[in-house]
Order: sequence, then structure tokens, then C-alpha cells
Amino acid sequence: MIRQTDTYANFRSSILSKFNIDLDQVSIPDGYKPALYAFLASRVVVFFVAYFSEIMIVTGRENNPEFYHIAKDNVFLDVLARWDSGFYITIVDGGYEMITGQISNIAFFPLYPLLISFTNIFFDNTLLSGIIVSHVAFFFALVYLYRLTLLVTDDNGTAQRTIYYLSVFPTAFFFSAVYTESLFLCLSVAAIYYAKIKKWEIATIFTLLVGVTRITGILVFGVVGLEWLASHGWTISTCYKKEAWVNLWEGIKEDWFNLSLLLLAPLGFFSHMMFLNNQFQDPIAFWSVQSAFNRQADGPVAIFLRDFGPLLSQNFWIGDIWWNVLFDSIAIIFALGAAPFVYKRFGEGMALFIVLSVLVPLASGTGSMTRYILVLFPLFMMLGIWGTRPSVDRFFQTFFPTFMGLLTAVFVNWVFVA
Repeated sequence: MIRQTDTYANFRSSILSKFNIDLDQVSIPDGYKPALYAFLASRVVVFFVAYFSEIMIVTGRENNPEFYHIAKDNVFLDVLARWDSGFYITIVDGGYEMITGQISNIAFFPLYPLLISFTNIFFDNTLLSGIIVSHVAFFFALVYLYRLTLLVTDDNGTAQRTIYYLSVFPTAFFFSAVYTESLFLCLSVAAIYYAKIKKWEIATIFTLLVGVTRITGILVFGVVGLEWLASHGWTISTCYKKEAWVNLWEGIKEDWFNLSLLLLAPLGFFSHMMFLNNQFQDPIAFWSVQSAFNRQADGPVAIFLRDFGPLLSQNFWIGDIWWNVLFDSIAIIFALGAAPFVYKRFGEGMALFIVLSVLVPLASGTGSMTRYILVLFPLFMMLGIWGTRPSVDRFFQTFFPTFMGLLTAVFVNWVFVA
């Protein structure tokens, strides 16, 4: 039996051929073609499921003012604006506000709303502009992730599987919604990709931008910084050796300009803090309002035990369980459990990025973890390697799209997923 190693072959033959499109004959820059296959295949599923879930499933929530419809006259657009999408829309349309003790849009970082505002100049439709920004960012995120995976694994099959698994992951519908997932993924992957190929000036720009996309963006600076140190012979695992420090000193003398550039990258994050201090007299207002979102800073261990413990006493047979907590707990265990494998295969920077990106939000709650791990691209690079085994690949190709369709339908009908 001959195994089909090209993940996208079936998609090309069944869909593209019907429109007489042969992308194999088109000259496309490296990474664009596999990214386009993964993008089209996954977004078709998301739009199809989202649209029909909205028009076929009646939940009784439609007349509840808590569950808004930004575009009542366009279901295709409206289904991609749920929950946190409303905060980004209000930032674009009315700016930031901070209401002490209440949920407010100050919890969200500014780059994504700024890009929506710029796009809105051409389309004059805030929701449409947000969806366009999300999809453009997602496509380029796939391009950069393909290139990065190919660079560090030197295996085209692994690179293709990586972006495909990511695009059909159970919560990958967030890449189409008015959320920051697409933009954060694009900027963080691009920053590390350019760091890997030692284009430090471009890596600095992307690192600066990701710092004003969401709170964990500052962690990307750490990964890029570790890449610079490693390129000059200094790593955490060798820092006890004199040779590592000698190499580092030589690197600083020879490459001081690029180091100086990289040290400017956190200015994006700190500039937002300065803005918050000037406007609201609270430089960490994005963190101060977290309690209004039912997130308490009790620490990762206490939070995990608090939320995961009750699952052991719930009745799985009759379905009386906290399924959100179950999924989020599985996501936490998966991410932290995969971190050692990421460390062994891709280095300490990638592994620390995963661990800290989990622990930072986990310090205040397990909620939304299935969405937070969506942007932890080293996990999917690891899955791409594991998918070399046919049985593992078949499992991912079956399980991921199935649950993505299910959770998309749930999300569209105002049931909180993440």
C-alpha cells in the first residue's frame, strides 16, 4: 500500500481541478503554495460550518441583548464576531475606556485595532476590516511557519504537516474571527524566522510589533534574544562554561550594532504602558482589569488544582461536566508535556516560549487555554515531526478537522469555547 505523503494532494485534485486551476504551473515564492493549500482548505471548512450553524441551529439566544449581532444583514460576516470581538470593535470605533471593577476594553492591546482602523479607510466596515486583517495575517503566518519549519528540520513533509495541523486544530476557527490570534502568530513566527537567518533588523521590527499585540508578546523578545546569544556561542545550558562567556564578549564587540537594535524591541510593549499611564494613570491597566474577567492571580499551581480537581468528582456518564475546564486542562498538559521534546529538537528558546506562554495566563485562570496554545507554533512543529508516522498523521487529519467543525458551530451559537 502506497501512502500519500502530500497532505494537500486530495484537496488539489478534488477542489482546484474543478475550477481548472493548476497551482503547480504557477511561479509562487517559497512557502506560498503550501500555505495557500492549508489556508483555503481550512477556511472553507470554517466558513461553511459557521454559516450553516448560524442559520440551522436555533438556540434561543438571538433575542438576548448580551449576545450581539454586529452585522445582522450579513451572516457570513456576523458569525466571525463573537465574545471578545466586540471589545476590538469598540476600540476601533470609540477608543479605549477603563471602568474600575468592570469588564472594559483596556485589557486588549492596540496593534490589531490599529490595523483594523487602517484597513477600514478602504472598506468603511469595521467588522469586514477586522476579518480581512485576521485572514491576511493568518495566511502570512502559515507562509512564515512553513519556512521556519523547513529551515530547522530540512524536511518539506514536516513543514507541510505543521501548517496543515495548525490550520485545522480544533480552535483554529479563531484565526478567522475578529481576534488577535492570526496577527500574534504571524508576527511571532516572522520574528523568530528572521532571527534564525540572522536578519536582526527585520527580526527587531517584528519583535517590537508583537509586543503591542498581546501581553505575551514580550516573551518573543526573550526567544529572539536567546537566538542572538546562541549565534555567538552562549546558551543557557552552556552558561557555566568560561568559553561561552568568551564567545559572548567577542560577539558583543563584533555585532554590537545588531544587539543594540534588538534591545530596542521591548519599546513597543513599554510604549503601550506609557500610553496607559498617561491616559488612565495605570501603566499595567491591561492586567489590573483581569479580575473583572474572573481571572485571579493565585499562581499556576493553585489555579490548576482549583479548576481541574472538581472534574474528578463530576459525572462523565451523563455529561454533567465542565467541558471547558476539561479541554483547557488537556491543553495545559499537552503544551507542558511537549515542552521537553521541543527543547530537545528546537532548543531552549522555543521550549521556554511554550512554558512561559502557558504559565503567564495560567497564573490567573485555566480559561481559554485551548485558544492560547493555538499560537504556540513550536508545538505544531513538533506535531509535524510526530506526524511522520502514518497512524499519527491519520489521527491528526481525522480528529483535528472534526473537532474544529464542532467547536466552530458551538462558538457561532454563543457558547463560550475559549
